[in-house]
Amino acid sequence: MNLLLSLVLFSTYTQGTTFLVPPFKHTLGFYRASKFYIDLYIGEDFQMSNPQGITGAKMDEENDLSTSTDDHVLTLFAVNSGTGQIIYNTKLTNLKVFGKSGYGPGEFRSPYGIATNPKGEVYVADAGNNRIVKLKYTQGMLSFDRFVAESLGAPRGVALDSKKNLYVTDTKNSRIIVYDSMGTLSLSWTKDLNQPTAIAVIDKDDEYNYYKEDYLIVIDNENKRIQKFSLTGQLLASIDARMIGLSDAEFLYTAIDYHANVYVTDMINNQVHKFDRNLNYIISIGQQGTGEVEFISPRGIFIWKRFGQVFITEVAGGQYYWLGADGYFIGCFPSKLNETQQGTTIALYLTELSEMKIEIYDSTNILVRSLIPQYYQPPGEALIAWDGRDNNGKFLTVGEYTIRAYLYPTYSAPRRYFKKELDMKITKL
Repeated sequence: MNLLLSLVLFSTYTQGTTFLVPPFKHTLGFYRASKFYIDLYIGEDFQMSNPQGITGAKMDEENDLSTSTDDHVLTLFAVNSGTGQIIYNTKLTNLKVFGKSGYGPGEFRSPYGIATNPKGEVYVADAGNNRIVKLKYTQGMLSFDRFVAESLGAPRGVALDSKKNLYVTDTKNSRIIVYDSMGTLSLSWTKDLNQPTAIAVIDKDDEYNYYKEDYLIVIDNENKRIQKFSLTGQLLASIDARMIGLSDAEFLYTAIDYHANVYVTDMINNQVHKFDRNLNYIISIGQQGTGEVEFISPRGIFIWKRFGQVFITEVAGGQYYWLGADGYFIGCFPSKLNETQQGTTIALYLTELSEMKIEIYDSTNILVRSLIPQYYQPPGEALIAWDGRDNNGKFLTVGEYTIRAYLYPTYSAPRRYFKKELDMKITKL
């Protein structure tokens, strides 16, 4: 069986360190927004009802240019669809509510997706009213700006690129619509689409885009399929639930990180699935529950690409994580060395682009071989050939040895303190 396929079937759940709970000094332990904390900040009269999309940004007007210590402090916006409200968290410290159920300005019916940028422009897919609404955030407050588009077919997704182009999933009309920065319809297409819902975009001019590529990620086909398009509508890749070993799934929302990896929430399986920029499956994160890296019906997902901050809405609140590095030893081939088979191939699997180094230690934990210098290893399978020699060029003597791999995040907040260490035993006969 192909190694990647075996990992897909074996690793449909893992907690690991792909998502990291931020340290206490950063959050004071409040990484999960439960009903208790929402009631505490908004009031017991507030009703969490069918939460959906989430977005955020480091707002230009809230950025202290004299220091970098506040660069991770974002303002978030989340959709409370059942009540037609937008919940927003000013600088991660102050929860407020905007809007209500209705038809007029500042009113919504079954809103879903939401997008914003550092200029404080906020767009909402107001599906029940068949329109896209633009809001304005300034001086810590949201207000109604204008209707961008009306008479659509229950639009459910919105996304903004770095040039302020707006991408919309016109769901019932099975098309993608693009508006330029002036609000003019510039492009639309229906080819290869079946009632698209969520959408995410990354463009080559985005400051926090490692590969400097641009594309769209779209969820469609009754929330069972994930597709990658060029910004002009060419289908580039496609994957569905069955192709990652799932008998059923409901993909709700999607986000893209600095390394162009794609994350998709799955409400049925209570997980977040991670893919590389070509939609090759990497790993599934989480399971049902209320502990660390556990979810109950996850919905919206937003990733602040600069620091790898991850925000996820779920049925009764939301959670906050950092992107970390994770990996697993697959094995050594062969696993036992002898006089006729002195060397081996070491196989690992990584979930994130990482700085990696590998060392060999003897049974007394003395370093005998620095196998490779520290280098960048992309996610997926990594194969490293070892000739069975020590640092002096001599073959190892009989005994048990430890192969130790060190993984370091290549960017983001965890880089400052996080290191993943993997050990695997090997024997020289």
